[in-house]
Amino acid sequence: MKETWTGEREVPVSLGKSVEVYMEELRDKLETATNFAENHAERAQASYAAHYNLRARDKRFHEGDQVIVLAPEGGSKLGNRWQGPATVVDVKSPHSYHIDMGDGSIRKVHANKVRRFVARVQGCGVIADKNVEFGRVLTLVPVVTSVLPSQRVDQDKLAHLDVSERTQLCQLLDEFADCFIDNPGLCDVVTHRIQTTPEFVPRQVRPYRVPAVFKEEVDR
Repeated sequence: MKETWTGEREVPVSLGKSVEVYMEELRDKLETATNFAENHAERAQASYAAHYNLRARDKRFHEGDQVIVLAPEGGSKLGNRWQGPATVVDVKSPHSYHIDMGDGSIRKVHANKVRRFVARVQGCGVIADKNVEFGRVLTLVPVVTSVLPSQRVDQDKLAHLDVSERTQLCQLLDEFADCFIDNPGLCDVVTHRIQTTPEFVPRQVRPYRVPAVFKEEVDR
């Protein structure tokens, strides 16, 4: 085509269409292909972004936060590993931070390569009540969040009682709250014995699994 335009070669007589017509058709085909490629690229990019962001979460860190950083180890870019704990010293942008690596170096790291540092408990110490060299030791006090039996009683069912009788009944229920729980327990007040004959053979019953739907209710 270049040689034809420069006059180095003559246009063949058997050519079915002129050079101008061929170029116009070629331009139209290229425009159609370009439009198709752009539309396909937009849809593909939107699909890729939606799939990537399906489980993505926005990360936010503040100055002084303890983090771990995904950085090369030993100068090799192929040997990345999580290093830390490090400290955020400056917030450059919503997704860019200056982080003190703990060895005197400060790196500018993107949020994608940063995770929050969570300290793990490596051991547990046990002391006796008589040990006094540890000073004052704080103990956890269990918090009872269960509702008292008197609060679960429908007040309409106590309408036939006067105020003093209602108060006495509610006090009695709360005093013996362990006897009015909804969870089944073991009663050892009365023992029931079944007398069997010498030839009686107990039937072996295989344990059955509790359905997953009722497992939580049974565990309570």
